[in-house]
Amino acid sequence: MSIQVQLKKYLKNIIKEQPVSLEAEVAMEALEYGCQDITSFFSDLLRYGCQSGMIGKLIYYADTHTFYDKYYYDIEEMRCELEDSLGEPLQPKGDLKNWFAWLAFEETARKIADKFELDW
Repeated sequence: MSIQVQLKKYLKNIIKEQPVSLEAEVAMEALEYGCQDITSFFSDLLRYGCQSGMIGKLIYYADTHTFYDKYYYDIEEMRCELEDSLGEPLQPKGDLKNWFAWLAFEETARKIADKFELDW
């Protein structure tokens, strides 16, 4: 089974099993974005980030603030894990909710990409 097929199957399963999760948010975007080559979604996102505007629902502050509020506890858990692994506090810049929403989305995508050993 090709990596494309495996990845699509994995992403669809995330949406089915965890419909309200950071993982499902990334999975839905990946499936919509990468209909031909789904790995390009991860490559583009991990190279250029949410700041590139490629994640339509995370462009405006109103949207990133809603995303942050919805996944606050997951984002806080992620923040603590990252700070523990780095050995120092994160240094957010600009609007905090926006910064952490983008971080959470990108970090969740990175974990999926790493699971499938995708190059980016």
